[in-house]
Amino acid sequence: MKNGNIQQIPQLIRRHSAVKEIIDNEVFLSMKDFRHHGDVSCLEHTLQVAARACHMTRIRPGIDVISTVRAALLHDFYLYDWHTDSPGLHGLRHPHIALINAEKHFTLNDVERDAIKRHMWPLTPVPPRYRESYIVSMADKLITFKDYTEKMVRHPEEEQREQIAGSA
Repeated sequence: MKNGNIQQIPQLIRRHSAVKEIIDNEVFLSMKDFRHHGDVSCLEHTLQVAARACHMTRIRPGIDVISTVRAALLHDFYLYDWHTDSPGLHGLRHPHIALINAEKHFTLNDVERDAIKRHMWPLTPVPPRYRESYIVSMADKLITFKDYTEKMVRHPEEEQREQIAGSA
């Protein structure tokens, strides 16, 4: 994977049965086939969000790390390429679609449901209820910003190498 790697999530968290259930699931892994931001797949994006959210929980005592990581992994579990197959108003509708899909495949707790459903706040009107939900929302925004800006912030040497490689 170019940008996302399961190794970014600490091993202790990756091996937890509740997290492993998701990262070993074939339907979850199918997210690699759906483009998300730029040339980043949904799978890459969610792995990065989960890693960032996990890191953010370390500085906040009393946070449910496992629920935070699970919600981060499932926050964009809508299972379509929104560029070509969106049912419309993707930004507003996909949290609900992701939640429906997540509940079909996994047993979720209230924190996980809330974080998935409210991760697009403030675009969606109802704010998150739990600290874990805010962490998922913020991690998603940070990684989304990174997804879009990585291509824009390149060194001239990289662009020159790409142009040469493309013309060869």
